[in-house]
Amino acid sequence: MRPLIAIAALALASGCAKQPLTDAQQAARAERDARLDEDERDALAGLTPGQPQACIPINQSRSTTFIGDRTILYRVNQNLIYRNDPPNGCPGLRRGMTIITRTPGTQLCRGDIVRVADLVAGIKAGGCGLGDFVPYRRDAAD
Repeated sequence: MRPLIAIAALALASGCAKQPLTDAQQAARAERDARLDEDERDALAGLTPGQPQACIPINQSRSTTFIGDRTILYRVNQNLIYRNDPPNGCPGLRRGMTIITRTPGTQLCRGDIVRVADLVAGIKAGGCGLGDFVPYRRDAAD
């Protein structure tokens, strides 16, 4: 009886294995990634990256923008944007969603957890831990 249970468990586990993407799915993903890369280039055009920081003052950020489910941009002003790439991406993060951050202090830091939600529908869609904050600044000559 035990061998039968082991075989059934193995069969069940193999059915849950991640299936390879079809050519159409791979092409769609490549197109989406290229579009996201273009959005990122547009958002950071004319800005130069600086040294990554562990934290940023939370009250400085005037707006937040998402680029796919892998990049969060915190805009301070036209001359400074902080880019954050959560180490494991941020499932559920997409246009129309909101991130909710609870922080005990006045800074947003690497490792802080953000929740992704659709406030209109009242649905929580995921969450992630933040990575380093990379400042992008406009060159003085611009």
